[in-house]
Parts: sequence; C-alpha cells; structure tokens
Amino acid sequence: MTTYLIGCASGIAGADAHSGEGPSVVRESPAMLTLEKNGKVQWHTMLSPFTSHKRKDENIRLLCLQLAKHVSELIRGKKSFCVVGGDHSCAIGTWSGVYDAMHDKGDLGLIWIDAHMDSHTPETTPSGNIHGMPLACLLGFGYPTLTTVLHDTPKIKPENLCLIGVRSFEEGEASLLKRLNVKVYMMEEVLARGFGTVLQEAVAHVSKNTVSYGVTIDVDALDPQDAPGVDVPEPGGIRLIDMIAGLKKIVNDKKLIGTEVVEFDPSRDKDRVTEKSMTDIIAEIVMKS
Repeated sequence: MTTYLIGCASGIAGADAHSGEGPSVVRESPAMLTLEKNGKVQWHTMLSPFTSHKRKDENIRLLCLQLAKHVSELIRGKKSFCVVGGDHSCAIGTWSGVYDAMHDKGDLGLIWIDAHMDSHTPETTPSGNIHGMPLACLLGFGYPTLTTVLHDTPKIKPENLCLIGVRSFEEGEASLLKRLNVKVYMMEEVLARGFGTVLQEAVAHVSKNTVSYGVTIDVDALDPQDAPGVDVPEPGGIRLIDMIAGLKKIVNDKKLIGTEVVEFDPSRDKDRVTEKSMTDIIAEIVMKS
C-alpha cells in the first residue's frame, strides 16, 4: 500500500519560521527517497505558506483550507495519507479535511502526541504564537477564521480526544481541557506505565464512539536526545525506540484514518538526529501491510 504524503512547509505560526523548512529536508532525506523508490510513499503535494494578508490568522486559514481540501480528496479516493509539517497549526487543516470527508459517517477521534497542550486561545496565549492554538481551534475555540475551516463547527468532540506526553503547559490551556474533561496522559504517567500501554488505552478511548481516528505527532514529544531539532524542546520526553514500538502495534488498525508528523526545525538539528527520527516515524507509519 502506498501512503500519500502532503508537505505543509510553513513555520509562520511557530516560535521560529525555520520549522517550515522541515518538510523539504525530510522529502530529500536518503531514507525518504528509498521509501519513495520502493513505492511505500508518494508525495501528493508540498504546500507553502500564504503571506497575502496582514493578519497571521488569515494567512494560516488560507493554508489550512488548501491542506484540508487535499486531505479530504485523498480520503474520498480511499488513499492513505500522512501530513508532514511545518509548525503544528497545520493540524487545523489536516483534521478539518478528515472531518469534511468523514463527518456524514460519524464522529472522528484524535490522539495528540505532544510535549505541549496546544490549546490556547487568543485570550490565554502568553506568546501569541498560533502553533500553540490548533487543538483549541479543532475543539471550536479561538479565532473564527481558524475554527471554521471548511465547516462552521468543531471538528473534534472533547470525549473523542486524547493527549499523550504533555510536560509543559500554561494555566489557560489546561483550564480549557479540564473544563471539557479531555483525557490527558501527562509525561509522568507515560514514563511510569510505558508509552505502548498508554497508546493502546488512548486508541480504545478515541475509538469508542467514533468511526475512525487520527494520530498527530509533534516531534517535541520525543526526548531531546532523539529530537534536538525542535523550536520548543522539553526534557524528559518519549524515547524514539518506545514511540516506534508503540506505533508498530496500531498502524494496521483499520480505524486509523491518517497521521501527521510536525515541528522539525532543521536549523536546530544536531548531526541530523531529528531528521532521522522524523523519517523513522514516517517509515513505521507507512510500513503497514
């Protein structure tokens, strides 16, 4: 089976625009070229950021609209997909596209693997960076430009969402997720119980009342030993070997509709360690039977 890759080469919503260079570096990496040669992956498109509006949220909306349409098209064509970001604001487009293609069949579940909650709104954000807001937008909170991509409705219900690996957050976003009763596995629990065990539980949680679910991975969820090339590194993360082992157990799940891997900043990488982690994760995702 061929997995179609969509690059979203934008870092305009992030702490450092260099994360927008990540998808192109991944595309030209030796491991990815081998996967492409062997027919495991095919690049569907590589999207670039919009800068036509003065307001950043409007430019991000244009990019997310384009991304959402590509994702929806692939799903309607019964093709497997993986989005390669860029900063994590691309998730607004990715999962809005899945919602567009699937909402008439039932609800969508989502597993959000990240060191951060990404659940700020314009009222709670200390930085103003929109890459810290995409999950809130998918839940229906935030800039109206970003909560209404393709459909003027929340794309994910709180009960169908699960976060894994959180170890850095602010009060405002934590309060929102607590009020919505969203399931969150903090990094302390992941370390105590094992990533594989937690991931299996998360799959059961987001599958319970849904027709399909997706997985989005911010590589800053990984320990900096395995992913130094990120804009907001946090110590004590998931080890790459554990993430690969966990993903191996779910990639053939028929309810897994698509995946996303984001936030690789090549300018901060060391000895191409993060590049290898990105390609190892993508390789595991696309090696489904």
